Amino acid sequence: MTQFKWKITETVIKDEILKSLKYYCKATDGDLSVETEGYWTMKTPHEVSRETSESQVIHWLDLETSQDGNNIIESRLQEQLDNLRNPVSTQLPWAVPTFKVTL
Repeated sequence: MTQFKWKITETVIKDEILKSLKYYCKATDGDLSVETEGYWTMKTPHEVSRETSESQVIHWLDLETSQDGNNIIESRLQEQLDNLRNPVSTQLPWAVPTFKVTL
């Protein structure tokens, strides 16, 4: 089961309204892990104060980055974990074709 660990590393607040933030997320499943960070501009205004917690801001970010109950950031991290677990390799399109001789 994949575990997601979120952190908010930076916020931009103007007139007590959260405008944007920088996030970090790490997905771990067993011995495999992937991580990402990025910036998000808030679509919905949220008033912040000294009492606003990191978990509340993560909740607001989750609401904005979710569609049909699926968080798009977590979904991409899950895809990366799945690809690490079951790698698929194809030849590079610009590579010179080669053949192998079997005896």
